[in-house]
Amino acid sequence: MEIDKVGTFQDKGGYWESSPELMRGSLLSIETPAISKEQASIAQAICENWASNVESALQYIENARAEYKLEAKVFTNPNAFINSDKEWAIYFDTESEIEAVVGVEYRNDTPYQLVIGD
Repeated sequence: MEIDKVGTFQDKGGYWESSPELMRGSLLSIETPAISKEQASIAQAICENWASNVESALQYIENARAEYKLEAKVFTNPNAFINSDKEWAIYFDTESEIEAVVGVEYRNDTPYQLVIGD
């Protein structure tokens, strides 16, 4: 499936995956069997604003660090996941074995929750 200004998504059996050029090697996954118009719009916005989205997620992590008792300090390999017509997330790998993955969940354009671990 092709999404304008994003790229080609491959059906992975229950979800869709792409490596959009604008995301410079990061993956974009749509976590539903079918892609809605709203999800396609979110995909376009994520790609068009990838650098600022990553910066926003890193800022949210730093602001929420104490509340979540987060110990990881290095966040690499950001990837985006669209879960519904309003919710999406950016997940990072970390240097920590216990906190191997840290994600920031968004509702529309607003980060609202930190996810730590798989």
